[in-house]
Order: sequence, then structure tokens, then C-alpha cells
Amino acid sequence: METKKKILVFIPQFPVLTETFIERELSKLVERNNIDLAIVALSKGEGNVSDNLRNKINYKRLSLYDAPYILLFFLTHFSKILSLVSSIEGKCCKKLFLVLKAIGYSRYFSTFKPDLIFSHFMSEPSTIAMISSKLIGVPFAISAHARDIIISADNIAKKVEWAEFITICNKNAYNSFLELVSEEYTSNVFVSYHGVDVNKLVKDVNQSDEKLSKLDRPLVLGVGRLTEKKGFKYLIEASKILKDKGVYFYTFIIGSGPLYFELEEQIKKLDLIDYVSILGGNKGLPNIKVLKYLSIADVFVLPSIQTREGDVDGVANVLLEAGAFKLPIVATNAGSTLEVIKDNETGLVVPQENANTLADSIDKILKDENLSTRLGQGAYIKIIEDFDLNKNVEKLELLLMQ
Repeated sequence: METKKKILVFIPQFPVLTETFIERELSKLVERNNIDLAIVALSKGEGNVSDNLRNKINYKRLSLYDAPYILLFFLTHFSKILSLVSSIEGKCCKKLFLVLKAIGYSRYFSTFKPDLIFSHFMSEPSTIAMISSKLIGVPFAISAHARDIIISADNIAKKVEWAEFITICNKNAYNSFLELVSEEYTSNVFVSYHGVDVNKLVKDVNQSDEKLSKLDRPLVLGVGRLTEKKGFKYLIEASKILKDKGVYFYTFIIGSGPLYFELEEQIKKLDLIDYVSILGGNKGLPNIKVLKYLSIADVFVLPSIQTREGDVDGVANVLLEAGAFKLPIVATNAGSTLEVIKDNETGLVVPQENANTLADSIDKILKDENLSTRLGQGAYIKIIEDFDLNKNVEKLELLLMQ
């Protein structure tokens, strides 16, 4: 019997409420049963875990108990450590600290006897994975996303040179990444969309114990972290415009984040308490509850922007979920949203930071049932064709098994 390839997945936190795409992808890999997968995370998040992943997750943070081994390894492999320190970017003290951390984690990684270390994010986690791979002689690969490339990436040149491959989950970040690396290594960098299992999402909602009923007004729904790049202030402003026009509706925003209190104050200041609510009390909601709200909403809005520092959405996972429920979508042209939304076909596209146009597009959908149905169906077909979890995980699996 052929032995399965052992893949060690390294993630800083797992499962994360706002990173359900990672959990779904890993669960689908385990379900396919073609690789032997183990997950190592530094800390436990607040997201849900599929049953088939529960015995795959291992939490590890370095402590004083690891210090003697790290020191001994450092002293007995000094020339190798010095070579690694000199090969990575950054200030000397930080580089040394990263290598010392990698010594500790590489020891733990080696207990799993992996054939490949697969690290998420182009920031420090994959730097630790890269150094660890050199210390224990195991190849590594990286799954990169959006902010971790545009804002917080480090050691890009060395990572693209040393990695077996790098996947990036949207074309906007992929194109930005290619501008930063030597052309000789670009053949090992791939666009690898995450995705959703449409049938499973609908089934999970239909089989859940507590169901939601349609509200007494049309429901405008926004979901995401309460951060600047998500643009929820513009959705709230658009809600004020709709109210002043006499439109009868609710706007629900689901999410948590640093702008919670600022957005709550905006709602009060604009006298929208009876129209706009942020659900979850700055804790967000479990994904199954988000899906339930998607199943009863009348329009989904993604008002994202590109911030001054360049932070911007990739392909927002909730955009795919909204399409799976055949919701008409209004979205801005920020980041990789246009990889999903084509204006007047799979949704309505509006300029960033423009509450008036946002309000007009929402109103247009609420007033036109035929348009709503057509856009929802268009989004659904797009998700099935390009963002099907089963198809996309199969492609990722081929890379992992090569």
C-alpha cells in the first residue's frame, strides 16, 4: 500500500472566524483522503472546526522549556545558523530572533516527520517555516492571500527562490507579487482560488435547528471585519440616503473589529438606530449564523476600499457565500472584487467611497425584482464555474502531491 505524503500546515491562529476559507480548504483536503495532513497553529481562534479536522490540529507556542534545546542547537550548529541569519533580510537582532524561534519550531515540526511544510501568509509565519525547512531538510511551500503580500510581506526574494511553490488566492495580489520577484522564479507562483461548496452551505442552513424568517422589511446585508478597508462607513451613509428618500429597509452589518464603536456612533449620529444594526456586539457571529442571514437577505453589499497604505480585499469569502445563496450583490471596484463581480451580470459595481452611488444601486435592486433575480442567478453561476471548492482543492492537492 502506497504511503500518503505527509503535509504539515503551519498557521499562526486557527480556526479564525474571518478566515473560514482556510478551514474549509483543509477540511476538504482531509475529506479527499489523498494526503496525510497535520495542522500546527500558535493559538486557537474562535471559528468553527469541521469534525474531520479535530484530531489534526496541534497548538504549540515556544516557552522557557524550549530554551535549552534552542541554545544547544545554536552552539553546536553555529556556522549553519550564521549562514541562515546572513541570508535573510532585516535588522541583525530581529533576524537572529527569528532563527532562534525557527530552531524551536523546527524541532516540533520534525516530530510529525513531514514531507512538506505548507505555511499560510507571506509574513513572519512563512519566514519561520522557510528557516525551519532548511534546519530539518524538508521542503516548504506558501499559501499567500492579500494583506500579507501588500502590507506585511518579508523576505519575498528568498521565499520565492527557496519555496517549492507559492499559491496566491486572487489575481490582484498575484500581480502585485510578480512585480516584486525575479522573473526566473515566477513559474512556481500560482493563482489558487479558495472556494465554497454551494450544496453544503445550503444544506447546512436547511438542516440547522434554529431557522431565520424573512423580516418585515427588505434586508440589506454587509459582512466583514470592522476595519477601514471594508468601507462600512459608506454603507451606513448610503443607508441614511435611502432612509431620507423614504425607502423602508433594514441594514444589518455582521462583524467585529477596531471600528466598532466609531461605526456605532455614526449610526446614532445619523439617527439610524431603527434602520441599521451591527450584529454580534463586536464579537461577530458564527459562520452558520452568517449563512442564515445570507439566506434571508434581499441584497448583499460589499463596500470595500483600498486604504492609503494599499491594504485592500482579495476575493472576499463572504462574496462567494452571497453568490451561493443567489443574492443580488452591490460591490465596489476595490481589490479583486471584479474577479467575481461583473457589472450588470453578476452584480452591480460602484466606485469606492461613494455613498450616493451605493444607495442608488441598492435602491435599484430593491425596486426591481427581475433585476434582483437575474443578478443573483448570474452570481450563482459564476461561483459554480470559478469558485467551486471541490474543483479548486483538487488543483491545490496536485501541487501538494508533486
